[in-house]
Amino acid sequence: MKESHPNQFMVSYENKNRNYLFNLKWDDNHLVLKQFSDDQLDIQENITPNTSEWLDFWHRMDDIKIWDWYEQYIMTCLDACLEGDEWEIHIMYDDLRIESYGANSYPSTFREFVQSLEELTGVVIEFIQD
Repeated sequence: MKESHPNQFMVSYENKNRNYLFNLKWDDNHLVLKQFSDDQLDIQENITPNTSEWLDFWHRMDDIKIWDWYEQYIMTCLDACLEGDEWEIHIMYDDLRIESYGANSYPSTFREFVQSLEELTGVVIEFIQD
């Protein structure tokens, strides 16, 4: 059976207009969560998903085809959207790898990705797609 934990895992999401930052990084045998916001208390904690939770997460990543996301999703906003959202993902699991970045734009399955992160960590992410 292959390992359930990632080789590399870093997810960052920032909404500058709301002074919100979510950062999740694999370190040793756990995820290090840092979440900052004007609207809530700052959170810094270690999270250790079990094997079943990791395997469920990887299955969902396959379902949403995260491994096929583009390297960049960037949209310059004039009147069509609100600027300020930026995100970055670096994940390596087994022989699969994704490095993707976005500013004011997302892949079509980004919301499902955020929901999967919430299920993996038990933490609500303040993701608002305008």
